[in-house]
Amino acid sequence: MRLLIIMKKSSDQSLAAERNARYLRMVEIYKNVGFEAFLSYAENIDDIRLSLNNYKPDLVFCGIDHLYENENNISHNLHAWFEEHNVNYIGSDSIAIDLALSKGSLKNRWQREGIRTPAFGLVREEQNKCSEDIKRLLSLNAFPYILKPENLGNSRGIDENSIVWNEAELRETLDKMRLQFGGIIIVENYLGVSIDFMEITCAMIEGVSGMEFMPAQVSLLEPKRFHIVTTRDKDKKGTIVNPLEADMAASFLPIAKRAFAVAGVRDYARGDFIYANGEFWAIEINGQPMIPDQWFGGATQFAGLSEDLYLVGIVAAGYRRLKAEGQIAKVFPKQAQTLLRGTKFEVW
Repeated sequence: MRLLIIMKKSSDQSLAAERNARYLRMVEIYKNVGFEAFLSYAENIDDIRLSLNNYKPDLVFCGIDHLYENENNISHNLHAWFEEHNVNYIGSDSIAIDLALSKGSLKNRWQREGIRTPAFGLVREEQNKCSEDIKRLLSLNAFPYILKPENLGNSRGIDENSIVWNEAELRETLDKMRLQFGGIIIVENYLGVSIDFMEITCAMIEGVSGMEFMPAQVSLLEPKRFHIVTTRDKDKKGTIVNPLEADMAASFLPIAKRAFAVAGVRDYARGDFIYANGEFWAIEINGQPMIPDQWFGGATQFAGLSEDLYLVGIVAAGYRRLKAEGQIAKVFPKQAQTLLRGTKFEVW
């Protein structure tokens, strides 16, 4: 079975070599269990077309959610593009990817389903709408707020300066973020000032009997004034994950199951949650988390999965779904079947 892994190179040269090494290790793991595995980098849709033509994969494992066309500068949801071009891919469908990237839409759904999420508002770009949105946020009076680009994931666009304590700071930070990122800004109540604050990450891989949830606690290696995890913290291993205490995990899992179900993700995903003020709060779902990833890998390790097992388990999740849909006829590699035998991620 031919497995194509598609990634995007880091624009940060200090990170590019380390990420490349991680991706090459993925390739080796898949080769060691019988896949014909290949790694390709893509910067635009033309690169995707070229890779598919060159490698002719049976399955695609893509770590990119959106890419631009070279000629028209239109951004494509890659999973929608794969669906249009009949490419067998691993991961959530295009609707779930878009919902996960639209933080406000997902939070609205959570609220309708009675899933607790911090008070929030969206600030639109148009001046008249922006004024209305700020007025609504002020009426909520849920300071301190944290500001994030509404459609970016993996902590992109946030740092300690994203927290605001009053109207003047809110307006100033909004102006800066609009200049840097454009688009809609989501503004939500920041819970990191709570005495019992805890950040929880939850890895999900779809098993034979449904979604398997693997939570872990996230802490910063070096203390900051506020608990804010940036993209650089993740890339530079500035965080550490620890097992969630058994009683805490037992209380958390029913909430995680509902939050993931509402998000509509499949195969694999990762969720961000907070425990504060004696309650669990859903923050966001990443329908296409970075893999391999310290948080995802740590959470699965605490659940008893080796790196080989969770990486092959993710591919198995996509394969089982595609086989059930009649979209793939190739046999899953025997060595990979052996690795998964007796686990929740078996393939027959």
